[in-house]
Amino acid sequence: MRKKLIIQELAIVVVGKNHNPTILNPDFLKSNGIVPDEWQLAVSPVCVDPLAQVIFQNGLSIVAQFDKVIFSEPFSVGTVDPVETPRIAREYLETLPHVDYRAIGINPKGHVVFDDEGAPVRFLTANFLAPGPWHKFGNAPVKSAVKLVYTLDKAELNLTVDPATLESEGKRSPVLLFSGNFHRNLSGDTKDERHRRALEVIDNWKADLDTFQTLINERILKQELE
Repeated sequence: MRKKLIIQELAIVVVGKNHNPTILNPDFLKSNGIVPDEWQLAVSPVCVDPLAQVIFQNGLSIVAQFDKVIFSEPFSVGTVDPVETPRIAREYLETLPHVDYRAIGINPKGHVVFDDEGAPVRFLTANFLAPGPWHKFGNAPVKSAVKLVYTLDKAELNLTVDPATLESEGKRSPVLLFSGNFHRNLSGDTKDERHRRALEVIDNWKADLDTFQTLINERILKQELE
């Protein structure tokens, strides 16, 4: 049976001018209704110029810098959708409409588990590299990582494929790690127009995730080695 991508994380990166990282703290998030009052911190907040970070026990992380804010959350095992990331990102932007938002990245990450340690490297070598004597040089098989760029409707998809090792519950598994970035510059002549466009992009995050899964499951993994 052909292997299938396992989604492990979704991040939303919002690029803008003159973010103020110092406002990012649990009180700000809760008093503005961005996160529920009952959410508990996983670690103490960080606020070290020019960066602030808040991480909650459910794994959701918010990192603010002068030029961007990053929202990320791991997928739970067996969960189809992330629980909170897109909603939290939307609430944050609605609370701060005055920021001059310029671009958004919808960044899914996932992996495919292989049966033996060398299989991810063999998959990349066989399916992405032209055969040739340069494969055999040195004391071990050549290793590689692949970066692909796709031009989509109103977006650019950057996809990186790397062999990696996943550790879970004391078990190490060889995997191919797929890291995606759907990059969109926000169109509009005014801050208000770009702000509205930013909210639209966030609302349509699921379409990007579906595209990411289709590309990997239906195109890339179709070449899986038997």
